Amino acid sequence: MKQFRQYAALVLAAALTCAAGAGLTGCGSKTNVSSEEEFIDSVYTPEVPENPISDSAPGKDIDAKVGEQINFEDKLTVKMDQAIELDDVNKAAYRVLVCEMTVSNNTDKKIDCQTLTHFKMLIDGEESYNACRDVSAAVLARKYYTKTGSDLTSFNQEVAPGETIKGYVYVYAPTAWKEMKLVYTPYRYYSNDRILFDLPEDSLTHYSESLG
Repeated sequence: MKQFRQYAALVLAAALTCAAGAGLTGCGSKTNVSSEEEFIDSVYTPEVPENPISDSAPGKDIDAKVGEQINFEDKLTVKMDQAIELDDVNKAAYRVLVCEMTVSNNTDKKIDCQTLTHFKMLIDGEESYNACRDVSAAVLARKYYTKTGSDLTSFNQEVAPGETIKGYVYVYAPTAWKEMKLVYTPYRYYSNDRILFDLPEDSLTHYSESLG
């Protein structure tokens, strides 16, 4: 749980930077962040069992593409609706993507869906949680959704039985890659089964307007 609070602090920093520096709304929630306490209350903490599965326990990988709907053992369906690259960055140093997704819970029990815990990147064979926890990427993503008038937020909630939610995962990406995948572990702490969404260059939609 200490590790999760450290990750939550990154999102808090992003939200406070966003709110103070740009006067934006919806940083981490659908309302203005008026205080640190208000934002902390909005960070959803996933349920962690007393004996979570070991990271070394085997699990299966399911390959997926942008726009492809995946049925995961009749428990949930997930689709990456689109992967957008935000071009208003110094691409000689880094790149920023936002991966918009739809998740449906097809069971009679709630599930968790949290950007900080349930998603990571696989970049040229190297796994990285930090790519989905970068403060600058979080701020730029929030600027994009504010500018485009969307109320879409990063995943930060439980999904009730029968519920469908939409959200996004922000990604701090290298300047170039041979193979990059967004890794979604839908039953984190209970199963190491993963859904790997391939992100080749030709799958990206570009947003080129200024976000300054």
